[in-house]
Amino acid sequence: MDGVETVDVVVIGGGIVGLIAAKTLVEDGLDTVLIEEHEEIGIPEHCAGLFNLQNLERLGISSLGRYIENRVEGAYFYSPSGRTIHIDAGKHVAVVASRVNLDRYLAEEFEDKGGRLILGSRVLEVMSTSDNLVKVKTNNGYQVSAEKVIDAEGMSSTILRRVLKKSTERNMWIPIIQLWIRDHGLDPRYVYIYFEEYLPEFFAYVIPIDEYLGKLGVASRNDLKSKLNKFLKERFPRVDIVKRASHAVYTGRPLWIDPRSNFIPVGDAAGHVKASTGGGVIMGGLIANYTAKIIASELLGEPIKRSYIKEINHLLRELDRIAKVTKFLRSLPINLLDNLFKMINDGSLLREISKSADMDLQFTSLSRIFINPKNLLRMVFKLLT
Repeated sequence: MDGVETVDVVVIGGGIVGLIAAKTLVEDGLDTVLIEEHEEIGIPEHCAGLFNLQNLERLGISSLGRYIENRVEGAYFYSPSGRTIHIDAGKHVAVVASRVNLDRYLAEEFEDKGGRLILGSRVLEVMSTSDNLVKVKTNNGYQVSAEKVIDAEGMSSTILRRVLKKSTERNMWIPIIQLWIRDHGLDPRYVYIYFEEYLPEFFAYVIPIDEYLGKLGVASRNDLKSKLNKFLKERFPRVDIVKRASHAVYTGRPLWIDPRSNFIPVGDAAGHVKASTGGGVIMGGLIANYTAKIIASELLGEPIKRSYIKEINHLLRELDRIAKVTKFLRSLPINLLDNLFKMINDGSLLREISKSADMDLQFTSLSRIFINPKNLLRMVFKLLT
């Protein structure tokens, strides 16, 4: 096509999921261009950066990188009435990362391996051409054609809606404000989750970076600023606010994808996010990674491993089940939520959760624990006593 560059794959969006996909593509030998609308990678920062240690390394991301801020052994959960559940694995099970530094590290890896990063360009149009390619146009006149396009544009999913006439459940995005705070006074070995009566749609959290600094988030569809101020006043009246960021978390069901099509949405654009926590890096990153491997196999004329497709479907089913269970739990009255805390707060059960639960594969790991007859009896006994 005259005047239009041609590459193997275009990735739209330079957030972490797009970067994971793009990095995988160039590692597998494909000519890849990544287009990002912002002038800098990692800005604005839209994530608390809490990642399961084992699953982070499944993505090929080292837990020893310069982007790691803290290592976590467990969590405290607080019910609206003040009940507490403490989960302690006794070892590091998760890390807290700076998303700015992590995203920039992945961008550097992508470019070092031969990928091309185009910043400050917003994709306006994606269209099929007569020669079975996909043509991408940006707001500043750049045009490129490719065999495949991966759409990792984020929650706006503008291109996705134009191309596939699909989108995530728009009413399931909840605005959130995240603060970086000083002098939180918490043990940095744990993260802290607060279920407040005035926050029925989500929860508040504090994730320590160290013994002084931490990330604090509050999400709500209505009166977000006033609810954030209420949470600060009641829980952390003495902290200093270092900086803040506003974005949204997704609590709906994922879009199912065809990784062999010529336009594939991944990450926030496709709702590949845990509805329970709003976290999409690990699950979305794994789906994007397997998608990139399928694309590489197809374009290089190699057999597509059935295990890649199987893993994508497994992860999407997991996200779908997490969304359904989360919707049910958030519909429970406050007194039933307190009863749930009471049922779970059993020493043997908590030890099993600490040992076996996976903070990403939540439905699979927790259902195995709770369906166990001995554990069911323990929970019923706790409820009745």
